[in-house]
Amino acid sequence: MPVTTLYDYQLAMLHPMCTSAPAQAAELLDRIGATRSDTAISENRWFYGHAINRFCSIAEYVTAWGAPDSSRVVRNGDHETRYAGWDLPFWPGLQLEFMEFSNHLRPFKSLVRRHDAPQVRASVADLTPWSCTVGEFHDGTLGPTTAVDGFGGVGYLAAVRELDPDSGADRIYWAHFDHGLLQYVEPAPEAYIWEPTQNL
Repeated sequence: MPVTTLYDYQLAMLHPMCTSAPAQAAELLDRIGATRSDTAISENRWFYGHAINRFCSIAEYVTAWGAPDSSRVVRNGDHETRYAGWDLPFWPGLQLEFMEFSNHLRPFKSLVRRHDAPQVRASVADLTPWSCTVGEFHDGTLGPTTAVDGFGGVGYLAAVRELDPDSGADRIYWAHFDHGLLQYVEPAPEAYIWEPTQNL
């Protein structure tokens, strides 16, 4: 069974973003010389049964994509956790990182920022399309956040609460993510009731 290349995987990631962040996606497609149709083809190729969808170890990704751009091993007693990250040229400064536990069947995947990449997120006003990852959104820098809907893939929705400096009242915003990357932010509907999520 053919294996999706890292380039194709990025095209697949980009497909839903053509709808959620159309201006940024169009600019990127122009830069790499691809089309929206290319992203749809790559997404179908990845989603419908390609071998990469069935990988059970970091070693398999290394075989498919070559040596990772970053890697480390964290040991805790008899257990160890392996990390491996591949740079994403479509989104400079970001990596697709896999975390593999010695006693788990499959590695966990997340979008992360390289340690040497700058990041500024002082307020909701800084949350422009593609400016932060899900992990960065929930790291406490912006204030209280909570999950609203989804599981971190396409269409993940989260909320952030920020104090309005003029009125002194709390304002709640919804943040929309695809593949762990922020797409856009909007005021939460008036009917939305804040429900804190545990252990974010």
